[in-house]
Amino acid sequence: MSRLWLTKKKELIETAEMITIEVKKLAIAKMAIEKAEGMIAHAIAKSEIVVKRKEGRVKDEIYWMLNIKPNVNETATEFWEKVVKKILKEQECVICKIGTEMYVAETWDTDRKVMKDREYRNITIEVGGERFALQNAYKGSNIIHMRCENKKIRGYLEKTLKEYNKIVDSMTAAKKVMSTPKFMLNIPGVMPIIKQRDENGNEREITLTEYKKSIKKMLESDDIEILQTSSGMLLEELKIESKVTSEDIAKLTREMMEECAFAYDIPKSVFLGEITEKADSTNEFITYAVSWVKEIIEDALNGELVGKKDYIAGERIWINMTKFKHRDIVESAGNLDKLRAIGFTLDEIMWIMDWDEVGSEEAKKRALTKNYEEKMGGVENEKKA
Repeated sequence: MSRLWLTKKKELIETAEMITIEVKKLAIAKMAIEKAEGMIAHAIAKSEIVVKRKEGRVKDEIYWMLNIKPNVNETATEFWEKVVKKILKEQECVICKIGTEMYVAETWDTDRKVMKDREYRNITIEVGGERFALQNAYKGSNIIHMRCENKKIRGYLEKTLKEYNKIVDSMTAAKKVMSTPKFMLNIPGVMPIIKQRDENGNEREITLTEYKKSIKKMLESDDIEILQTSSGMLLEELKIESKVTSEDIAKLTREMMEECAFAYDIPKSVFLGEITEKADSTNEFITYAVSWVKEIIEDALNGELVGKKDYIAGERIWINMTKFKHRDIVESAGNLDKLRAIGFTLDEIMWIMDWDEVGSEEAKKRALTKNYEEKMGGVENEKKA
């Protein structure tokens, strides 16, 4: 028995499979981008932003604003995750400082001044899902504008957008075809004689082409009609199904995850959650994927919240990432002992481990072993025997 396709089955199946794969690729790419941006954002949001004045590290209003509550309705974790994701996705982020509070701008207008501070107007901010338009214009230290130009990330995001447009075009073109019932005509080995009655009820022999036209007319009609078939001929609906397997999807997922990790400079083992015996992948993650974003934020904060004069005098704001990695105090005991031996104070070590500082005079002293005889910049040292 031979089969006569009333539609182009191969093209339909290829279209169905292509749409299935492209839709899945888009979903995987979106998930991978969110994962990459989330990993970098979490690393910075989890870290402490240190404020150092001339007298040393302080926990003042600026520290509170940067580390605890940037504004009355957001925590620092929410705030900095939003900032980092905007830097990664939009390649810039504007923070508006109003009094002792900071807000991330969703939209804004600005002039194009080069030699003077730019003025920012028509600023809208979003907090807790609610948008609010600021009436005033802001400039100078009231605006913290962070910019970057990461061509690799931008290229990856543009490629993903093209994939999305490709899917939309394919789905639009195939929508009518894929939503219309498809049929197949089974014909026995010997082509039967096909007869059909005309409008006057007279029976006559017709060609296969004429018979196909009759079937097409019936399928396109909204009226109830009866189709007469010859002996041995069967008309059945054609089911178009994609042949994409779960193995295909798993392979595709891994390939796209690795491509995204490469775009964001995240070590593959870290991005995929694989355990490796290589050098510390977390350090590589911080060095290549996080540090450049960290530096953009630090430069902007120092430029607007510290200022040139105080920065030159030694004041600083920086993001301390030593607390990002989990440290087990027992496993770290040997290394902590070495820090103590080369002059770290007990309070500094407690701070590194995220424990409360002792605060006593003894805890602030630097003790060097006999292997380290040089004094440290005029600070009192106690040599151990």
